[in-house]
Amino acid sequence: MSKLEAIVHGLNPAQRAAALHQDGPLLVIAGAGAGKTRTATHRLACLLARGVPPEAIMCITFTNKAAREMRDRAIALVGADARRVMIRTFHSAAMVLLRQYIGDFPESGRTPAFSIADPTVQLALLKEAIAERNFDLKANRPESFLWRIGRYKNEMADPESLLARQPSNDLMDWPRVLQMIRSTDRYVNRLTAEIWKRYEEKLRRNDMVDFDDLINLFTQMLREKPDIRAEVQRRFAFLQVDEFQDTNIAQLHMVKLLAGDGQNVMAVGDDAQSIYSWRSADIRCILEFERHFPGAKTILLEQNYRSTGAIIRAANRLIAHNTGQRPKRLFTAAAEGRPVVAFDAETEVAEAQWVVRRIQEGVAAGRRFGDFAILYRTSIQGRPFEEELREASIPYQVVGGPRFYDRREVQESLAYLRLLHNPRDSVSLERALNAPRRGIGERGLQRILALAAQREVDLIAALDLAAAEGLLQEEAAEGARQLHEHLRRAREALARQPGRFAAAMERLLEESGYLAYLRDEDRRKEERRSEVVESLIAAMYDFERRSPGGGLGGYLDHLALLEGQEDEDGGDVVKLQTIHSAKGLEYPVVFVVGMEQGLLPNQRALDEGNLEEERRLCYVAITRAREELCLTGARVRWQRGGMVITTPSQFLAEALGDRPGLPAWAPASAD
Repeated sequence: MSKLEAIVHGLNPAQRAAALHQDGPLLVIAGAGAGKTRTATHRLACLLARGVPPEAIMCITFTNKAAREMRDRAIALVGADARRVMIRTFHSAAMVLLRQYIGDFPESGRTPAFSIADPTVQLALLKEAIAERNFDLKANRPESFLWRIGRYKNEMADPESLLARQPSNDLMDWPRVLQMIRSTDRYVNRLTAEIWKRYEEKLRRNDMVDFDDLINLFTQMLREKPDIRAEVQRRFAFLQVDEFQDTNIAQLHMVKLLAGDGQNVMAVGDDAQSIYSWRSADIRCILEFERHFPGAKTILLEQNYRSTGAIIRAANRLIAHNTGQRPKRLFTAAAEGRPVVAFDAETEVAEAQWVVRRIQEGVAAGRRFGDFAILYRTSIQGRPFEEELREASIPYQVVGGPRFYDRREVQESLAYLRLLHNPRDSVSLERALNAPRRGIGERGLQRILALAAQREVDLIAALDLAAAEGLLQEEAAEGARQLHEHLRRAREALARQPGRFAAAMERLLEESGYLAYLRDEDRRKEERRSEVVESLIAAMYDFERRSPGGGLGGYLDHLALLEGQEDEDGGDVVKLQTIHSAKGLEYPVVFVVGMEQGLLPNQRALDEGNLEEERRLCYVAITRAREELCLTGARVRWQRGGMVITTPSQFLAEALGDRPGLPAWAPASAD
């Protein structure tokens, strides 16, 4: 057996064809669990076995972890030669090549020693740019400009595009960025363009680039410097790109310029798993691959090696409802396995209790805690599951984010609550003073604390006294007076109805400006921190309902017991995570929770016309399961003290079809 045959031995026919492909553009559509990484690594090994110099190959991945995994697998297949292959992320590859060639690109205004501005530095430079025009930083938040400028850079736009409200270069060949520009107020566009220009000038003067500039500057250099472009294309005769469905416009043009006329580019991805449009990923990069690389060969990897037949059938049924996709149908040689379970609980608490019971039953039958994963659309949905898992003493880990009660916005909200219960709590007072900021710094806080000790009053009373006696500057005094008034009214409401602390808390967070402060921060973000606080308020109402005599003190005791339990950070633990963070992972048993219209699919995505991406997200969730899959939801959700009747997710009927046992809340439809 030849070395080449030994490398492809064991691959299925589609994987083998992809691995043996050498010249010309190739698109590999790799379905979930179909061996995408294995195929890409074997293709790299085949190139090396055929005598292609390692230095002539560039492999682009989306994460450093994926790059390390590909390198390790390639070394295991062909030995040390694989160490000399450039295997990097998009930004890392662009950075390395920029440092090598930017000395011959003086137009960039950077030297090979340029530094990369981290988000803190970026915000500082944007603040300087805003201040130079005497703009109000509160009305013109640097974070909003940073998000907007980064998004435009990923779409290959520039300040002139914003001013003209039309493309300023021939790279903006898709309408999404134009829709963004034209749907934005002209004044905002003019302001963004001016701030952007000042920000870019500051980056140049400091010999800096930001993260998005790495790709944009590299692409600009290749376009404008034919000699450099020709040399880079000669150096890297073969190009492989992983997770192509997650590329944005800037990354696509980087690939096109690297590929050149030879077009020896292999792109691997799955349009059915394109779920990052909010990070500027554009599914059309993979759907229109042949437009950018004429004559490309396409190979479908459709055999799934992960899941049972029942799970694969549900995934196929679901994704078939998308129109913007490349047709394929997963199949598996695995057994049919257990049927997919659909369960409708009465409330979200009952949903969490049902899931926890299933986990307990599974562990009693011989499974490990680590076999189970609970997946949800947004992280705020994890709260009732965390509480029920802790109540049952089941170890768990929140993957890719903090536990619910460790989140900053939750701790800030609870500071208000703790201050109501214990008005001598100086730690909670300091948090409340700074969320939102009220102009009271460390010196002002110390004056308030000293006054409280001197007059033997609580801190809430000391706020008003410090303002009245001129111990604080004008802005700080006004902030202290307002906070005192909000807290005073909340305490009076608690005195009238000791058992109704949730309503008093909700009014306090609204009237104090804290929720408005969060909503302002939430603009343009995928996940909204204000919704986390709304979930916390819902938990308070739920506690009142379940523990009528508990009151505020009982609730704080309940939280203290939850927080006092030992955290688990790995090992044999149940995993809780968003579906986005679960991409690329797999578990024996998966619970996809919150299968309700407005949750999955998410209401904001529905409002923005992104139903198909939401369906792809549900597809990703379903295909994380190897052996068992449960789809759950609640008929009623408690929100702000009231019952909200839910509508079942349309994805339930789409995935499960017309089958016996489908819950009545999820109307069946034909397969």
